[in-house]
Amino acid sequence: MSHPTRVRVLSVLTERVASPREIATKIGEPLNNVTYHVNQLRDLGCIELIRAEPVRGGRVTEHFYRSCRRSYFDESAWDELTEKERYGVISAILKMISEDIATAMAGGTFLQDGDAHASRSVLHVDDEGWGEVIKVIERATNELFVVEERVAARAAEGKPTPIHAKLDILQYRMPPRPAERGSAD
Repeated sequence: MSHPTRVRVLSVLTERVASPREIATKIGEPLNNVTYHVNQLRDLGCIELIRAEPVRGGRVTEHFYRSCRRSYFDESAWDELTEKERYGVISAILKMISEDIATAMAGGTFLQDGDAHASRSVLHVDDEGWGEVIKVIERATNELFVVEERVAARAAEGKPTPIHAKLDILQYRMPPRPAERGSAD
């Protein structure tokens, strides 16, 4: 799961059923590269084949997949990645966030109903506080997954159509401020 292309492929398949050709077009990667990563995700049990359709007069079969696992790295999974793999995953996620925001803004839905949220908070914490922040984010993320499960259950009962939404959470350390760098000397 640590390859950036796999992260992007799984993200597409979490949102909808798609073929490698459709995914390649969506993420701007060569079809053979996407097909390789789709096969890897299938072998890892992250996605499943939904259907196969003949195309080009029946000479070729196009396969359609969907995600059967969420692309989420909890703390233990994140700890298993090398620094290079972490940067690759973060880079893929930031690219998707940028694309999602641009799509929502261009589509006029980013501020629809006035309930979007964007915040940037500077925190000053020590090592213990940093650990607490990590735990709060993990708890919040897991609670949001539970909300999504309840929405899916209501949708299965024919309740109101779910809202297609994105939630992006970033947490990272900044380099020391100039005054902090000098105080350690």
